[in-house]
Amino acid sequence: MPILETVIILPMVLGIDLQIQPSQSSLSLDFETSIANSGNLTGNHDSESNPDGTITIPGLWGGSGNQEIPISFDSGTSINGSSSPTGFMAVEPVDEQDIAVIHDLSMDLLTSTNIPVSLTATLTYQSFHTENPTAVYPGGLPIELPLAELSLDSCLVEQTESITGIWLPIADDTFSLTAVVPVIVTMEATYEGQPLPLTPVPAALAISGELEYTENGPRLELSLEIDEGETVDIPGEEPLPPFPVSLPTIVQPGSFADVLVSLLPESTSFAISLNGALVADAELETLPCDVTGDGVIDTNDILGVLADWGACPDCPADTNDDDIVDVNDVLNVLGCWSD
Repeated sequence: MPILETVIILPMVLGIDLQIQPSQSSLSLDFETSIANSGNLTGNHDSESNPDGTITIPGLWGGSGNQEIPISFDSGTSINGSSSPTGFMAVEPVDEQDIAVIHDLSMDLLTSTNIPVSLTATLTYQSFHTENPTAVYPGGLPIELPLAELSLDSCLVEQTESITGIWLPIADDTFSLTAVVPVIVTMEATYEGQPLPLTPVPAALAISGELEYTENGPRLELSLEIDEGETVDIPGEEPLPPFPVSLPTIVQPGSFADVLVSLLPESTSFAISLNGALVADAELETLPCDVTGDGVIDTNDILGVLADWGACPDCPADTNDDDIVDVNDVLNVLGCWSD
């Protein structure tokens, strides 16, 4: 008596290449970077070369001579903006394991637009007063100083390695997708027309949403979030060369004290936040052996071949384009099934 073997073959789901739809997607970006410095400021008075320059004296009154004033000087920039990003990603579901491989995620947050950026500094100090001009600077009142105006011209978010996400059915044609994608955020800026290098920022992009197989192909709707930050100490740095700063007077206001600032960098920090929603569409990646064109190689494709058996030019079941649907087409479908 012959032994009949029952072979259970699981369906193969094809990879899905998705294109981000900018008109239906929106992201907001917040990026801050700063350098914390300690140091001192001194009036630019010099008895020989600048006898009418500013003199700085510790305390609110009294004293004499041009003296150093201890300060902290935090410089940095803050970038805030929203965009309708362009880009793409690929998803390869493995239904029987409830996972999906995600790769080649790439987003251009700005496309052809740019974001104006201000580079500023915050100066805090111990109480001091000045001569030339006569003014008082009470301690504890920080001074905001504009340093430069920049333009952020490019912001790319790119996946650095393929990862596996959680892929779960929630309806016959809808699946949930959750993952944390390693990415690198690369920004390009210009200052007075010249490129300004910005250090790429590695980050973890959390994604969560649903993919639905519609009549027009797969549609993926995702929420995204990046929330990263870090402070790094800068030990053993040499002081920076002194540079001139014009301080607006506080008491009495309306004038400027010209001082020289000397700084020692102590730490650098950054914080990046990205959140929003994406919509991405795709046509199913079809193979000749996907007879039904539903993106899945399964028993329905075998049944489709049997239904068109015989001479059948231009039939989807004619997987090898020889105008005949026969055993070779069955073997093609089975070959795709096991890939």
